[in-house]
Amino acid sequence: MYTTPPKDEDGADLFILNVLRGNRAWMERYVRPPVNGSAKAVVLTCMDSRIPPLEMLGLSPGEVFIIRNAGNSVTDDTLRSLLICLTVMECRNVLVVGHSSCGMRSCGGLDERVAKAVDVEALSDVLGEKVNDARSWLGFYEPHERYWVLDQAASLRELLKKVMPGVPVKVCSALYHLEDGRLEMLDQPSQKSAIMT
Repeated sequence: MYTTPPKDEDGADLFILNVLRGNRAWMERYVRPPVNGSAKAVVLTCMDSRIPPLEMLGLSPGEVFIIRNAGNSVTDDTLRSLLICLTVMECRNVLVVGHSSCGMRSCGGLDERVAKAVDVEALSDVLGEKVNDARSWLGFYEPHERYWVLDQAASLRELLKKVMPGVPVKVCSALYHLEDGRLEMLDQPSQKSAIMT
């Protein structure tokens, strides 16, 4: 059962009020960032709210482009954003970052929850493709987060070789450990296999 957002005594949405308060505090310490994408790199990571992309990489706003989605997945929309970064912004490094303790892997009854809240038949019509089950359509890899990240990085390398032949783009993968904040490189950046030519 879905509930409405909490309201204050005047009926205002507490989430929006907190966002506006937070923004006022942010504006007081705001410093305009440098030129967008100065590191010439893109980070593809999960939308999980526990992941602070810039902080975990020791970077500041304006240094890298961040693309986030459920499961740090290479999708059509991810590719659209990546191609803009790689062509218009001339980025040459892509880091695919997954994370430990994925909530979706441990989410019991995912198919049932989606079936209750979403008209899967209507979703199939909107997408123009048949959606049989939520878990496979949402793109979550069961065995381990590490294998999913490696798979997405490998898929992206192959895809970019086809659509951007001759453009040297380095695609690396890493796993962010929510337990201690450690970033584990899954394929070292120096490996020739991570570099596309």
